[in-house]
Order: sequence, then C-alpha cells, then structure tokens
Amino acid sequence: MTLGTLGAAHFASALAALALGAFVLLERKGTPSHRAMGASYVMAMILVNLTALGIYRLNGRFGPFHALALLSLGTVAWGLRAVLQRRQGWLLTHFYCMAWSYIGLLAAAAAEIVVRVPLLAASFNSAARAMAVGVAIAVVFAVLGSVIMPRLQRRAFASIERAGSPGAAP
Repeated sequence: MTLGTLGAAHFASALAALALGAFVLLERKGTPSHRAMGASYVMAMILVNLTALGIYRLNGRFGPFHALALLSLGTVAWGLRAVLQRRQGWLLTHFYCMAWSYIGLLAAAAAEIVVRVPLLAASFNSAARAMAVGVAIAVVFAVLGSVIMPRLQRRAFASIERAGSPGAAP
C-alpha cells in the first residue's frame, strides 16, 4: 500500500469508527442493531489501528502514536474477548474496553485536527512539539473519560436492565 492509499484507508476507517462508535454508545445495549454496529465498529477499529502502525510521516520512526495504536488494538481485542467468552463480569469488561476505545478514538481525532488544521499546525514548528501536543490531548481525554465513565456505565446498564436482557447484568 502506498502512503496515500494507507492514509486514505486510515482516514476512511477512522470516520467509520467514529460514526459507528457514536451509534453503539447511544444505542440501547444488547439489541441486534447494537451487536451488528458493534461488530462493524470492531472491524473499523482494527483497520484504523493497523493502518496507523504503517504511517511514519511525522518523524520517520515508531513513536507514541504507534504505541497508542497498539494499546487501542489491545483494548478492542480485550473487549471482544469478553463478549466471546462471557466469563463472570464479562459485561463490565466489555463496556469499559469499548468505551475507552471510543474515548481513545476521539482523542486521536482531536489530536489529528489540532496537528492538521493549517492555522493550528503553523504553531508547531517541529515533529516533537506536535507529538507533545498530541500526547497532551490524549492525557486530557483520559482525565475526562475517567470523569464521565461512571455516568456512561450507569446509562448503559440501565438500558440493559430496562430491556430485561437475561443474565446481562454484571
């Protein structure tokens, strides 16, 4: 794959993951549409992260964004594993893994916007400065995620309880 093709695949799969993730996050949990959109989200996230691992234009070598892509792949895989194995506490594990994967995706999107919008990007005169800003954005999203995650969890589990999914509660 050329860098242009790789970048286009990365961008398209990221847009798909953003849209699918929002739908899954807002959709009632445990429904057939939740499962179908969730499976599509997982596929999009795998593609986003695999393509990210092949993009080296910022500094020409493995960097913090590659490490975050590996972390994201692991988080999505762990959340998928929880669903497939359905061991005790699987639902909570699945929820947290998928919710954090989406928060990470939002952080990556924000970092890309800051680094790529010409007016904003002009203030970064080095790859190191751009990476530092990207990592700072990831930290901000991690803090915000920690604050909103309990609320998201209550909302998600309330929708499951209202639906009466047998054995779904953690």
